[in-house]
Amino acid sequence: MDETRGTREPVPIRNRDIPILTRVLYTMQDVRSTERKRQWQQDRLWAMTQKLTGMPGGRGKPDGLDAQFAAISEIEERYAKECAEYIKELSEAEAILNAISSRTMRAFVVMRYVLDMGRKEIMAQLNLKRWKYDDMCLRIEQAQDMAHVDWPERYMLADDM
Repeated sequence: MDETRGTREPVPIRNRDIPILTRVLYTMQDVRSTERKRQWQQDRLWAMTQKLTGMPGGRGKPDGLDAQFAAISEIEERYAKECAEYIKELSEAEAILNAISSRTMRAFVVMRYVLDMGRKEIMAQLNLKRWKYDDMCLRIEQAQDMAHVDWPERYMLADDM
């Protein structure tokens, strides 16, 4: 990533789990966007119904309500589909993350590929040097999948001292 301009270059990877993990955040944002539209539409309908008195006003029938109910129905259907897709993708991502036995690798993978945090922020939070960060990315991105990442732990218990 070119941090000075905020642009990102495509990164060639071999790890087939990374695209699954990176989609979670974007699917979640789709669901949140639909939730905001849904709330806006419901607020709009509520405001319209507050003006209804039940007394004829000579302005014709309130056909605007039918259109609002149809719009809410359409948003509800889209919301249900997006939630189902989000749950499916989240389940896939959780299975991948739960299969990572190393806590350090799991923390790094979540920060880098799920939360899409920047290099500097990850390095600061995990107390990493640039070479270590780059090595971790290379190990993860060039493995077949997360289960095949060669992940060296910093501290290992000695067998017998």
